[in-house]
Amino acid sequence: MSQLTRRAALYGVAGGVAALAGCTEAGVPADGSGTDGGGTDGDGGDGADSDDEEVTTVVRQVGAALSGPAWDRTERRGFCTLITEEGEASWLLDDAPEAVRAFVEETDFAASVLVYVESVGPDTCHDEITFDSTGMGVEDGTFVADATVRGPGSDDVACGDAITYSAALIRVTSDPLPDAARLSVTDGWGETGTVRDGEGVPDSDRLAGGICSAGDHSAVPVSAENDV
Repeated sequence: MSQLTRRAALYGVAGGVAALAGCTEAGVPADGSGTDGGGTDGDGGDGADSDDEEVTTVVRQVGAALSGPAWDRTERRGFCTLITEEGEASWLLDDAPEAVRAFVEETDFAASVLVYVESVGPDTCHDEITFDSTGMGVEDGTFVADATVRGPGSDDVACGDAITYSAALIRVTSDPLPDAARLSVTDGWGETGTVRDGEGVPDSDRLAGGICSAGDHSAVPVSAENDV
């Protein structure tokens, strides 16, 4: 099955938070003590002063990682950055697909922030990042969530033999807004690590070269093009 056909099939499958390549939405209490829009019990956040506040999230799959990627997959599970105003991450998003740029432009940064996350998988079928609504919330001003690289879901799917870097954006709406992000990221090999915004953030002047394009769903850094 070609990658395009596989992705088209995935779009028609209902799932949890961020299971689709388009936008999905869920709301969770900021203290994580109630249930989200999908009826999943949460357990994140202390919510000492925000019992009635709700965190709403909307996810947009980006496709290929936009940073190059500018991080070493042997040293970390991924990369994330917090975007608090339009144009703040233009160095990262200017070459993003049109639908992704539109998603950013539609964001009301007076009420929401965006968290951009990248990770990596062992083949071209590991090309999306999903978020678990359980435990998603805001803890002491920090947005926390579990992010996982999504595989093909079936042994019958033919996958290309290439290390693949994928990315997603999650729009977080809450009051007050988080001023930091901390994600538990599980890559396509099942390895989990914590990534934080501002922690080794790639800079536009030192982005690594990569074999990728805005419309491609696999991105391999030049330094790793033979490391498959």
